[in-house]
Amino acid sequence: MNFVDLLASSELTEGARVVVRAEGRELAVVRVDGIAYAIDNVCPHHHGELGRGDLQGHHLYCPLHAWCFDVRDGKAFFPQGARVECFEVKEEGGRVLARRMLK
Repeated sequence: MNFVDLLASSELTEGARVVVRAEGRELAVVRVDGIAYAIDNVCPHHHGELGRGDLQGHHLYCPLHAWCFDVRDGKAFFPQGARVECFEVKEEGGRVLARRMLK
């Protein structure tokens, strides 16, 4: 699988949450401790937009009911067992790029 261009690195400041559309789906892209991460933007609970929620450390909270996902691996902090898809991210040539992680 090839990497897909998401946005300019300069558009993703520390602590930022940006929603981007790539290959027909929305991703929540964040920067924590200088590293860019991308996860599926849709919460599995009631389809809240994760990219519109609060980011605390590596935890991104759904704005609807505070389900919380780790942006490093997509696993839920609350409730346990829930998960969203996580994407491999790299920065190259001043751009943030992502691709689906193989399961």
